Amino acid sequence: MTSLAMTLNRSWMFVGWITIFLVGTDLFIVSPFLPAIGQEVHQPAESLAMLVSVFSIAYAIACPIQAKFAERFGVGKVLQFGILLIGLANLYTSLAADYSHLLLSRALAGLGAASISPMIYTLTAERTLPAERAGKLAQVNSGLVIALVLGAPFGLLLGTFSGWRLVFAGLAVAFLLVLPINNLAWQAETAPAGRRGTTGRVATQEKLSDAVRFFACMICWSACVYATYTLLPTAMSSEYQVKVSTLASLLTSYGIGAALGGLLGGKLADRIGPATMVRLAFAMMAVTLGVLYFTYPLGSVNALLINLFLISLVAYGFFPALQACAAQRFTVRRPTVMGFLSSSLYVGMTTGAAVGGQLFGHSGMTQVILFSTSMALIGLAIASGISNQPTPTARTQ
Repeated sequence: MTSLAMTLNRSWMFVGWITIFLVGTDLFIVSPFLPAIGQEVHQPAESLAMLVSVFSIAYAIACPIQAKFAERFGVGKVLQFGILLIGLANLYTSLAADYSHLLLSRALAGLGAASISPMIYTLTAERTLPAERAGKLAQVNSGLVIALVLGAPFGLLLGTFSGWRLVFAGLAVAFLLVLPINNLAWQAETAPAGRRGTTGRVATQEKLSDAVRFFACMICWSACVYATYTLLPTAMSSEYQVKVSTLASLLTSYGIGAALGGLLGGKLADRIGPATMVRLAFAMMAVTLGVLYFTYPLGSVNALLINLFLISLVAYGFFPALQACAAQRFTVRRPTVMGFLSSSLYVGMTTGAAVGGQLFGHSGMTQVILFSTSMALIGLAIASGISNQPTPTARTQ
């Protein structure tokens, strides 16, 4: 191994973070550009929303499929494929001449993202000891949250000067540059899981049906979080005529809380056990959402700033904790389980936004908050069956 390869191999955390940050930026950057894209390709606003949806749909469907390929051909190979594909997909987006080509390019980007995020989470879990796994997963995953807070706004600002096509071309270049870097950083983990000396008996004992509880927890969490998060800006604008600058402050407060919550929650999960952290996150989410239920009708921006910060602070520690639980329980099937967890995240997001939208239309924002609270309580009940202790098969790995 060359000195450069050795350096990158030791810097795998930073490489993983940068790659996840780029994936998050690619996901979040589309929405702010929709008006400019619509003017150029002559499409109404309602049809342009599919540019966001098609990425999420492709991602949710492809995650478990790509994870299955990873079990057979190796996590590293699927990761390299995903980075190459998303780089070319962004180049395709920058050159797309009409709406149909834009849709196809975003679907390909979703497929590429599905080949990246679960693979990096799997590789991170494999490189860390159980006692520090949740914290390391939180650090890598913080790239996604930081992309929401910084990556997308910076891309939008850049786009006002250069145009949206140049921004996607820049993303394409960035992905193609990190492709060889990822290849060197993860060199030690390129073999398929089934070829790492694991017995067939252990592989048989790791049944995906045992992971259903994990997937259900993820769906409850994402439905809880994104029902309120998705509808709150619309509600504040329509019910309290809040200015755009104020909405930006509210969302920034939420983003800062999410970034801190993920990092601190990961550290806490390593101390108290990831399963305990999952249950604690659900319980605290229910409490803070209950407070929001009573403070929202007051229309106080300062109260909402504090409340949203606290909600995201307690909520986002859940994500690395649940990943650590799943990684602890599964070894051979770890890529597939991580893939299904990522799919479950998007299933929950879609469900939360859809149900929240219906409730908001009929009864207003307080009913959306009640729905989020109920999903947190349901998640807490489901999580009661998750143990901090690894299974006997996992202890032997």
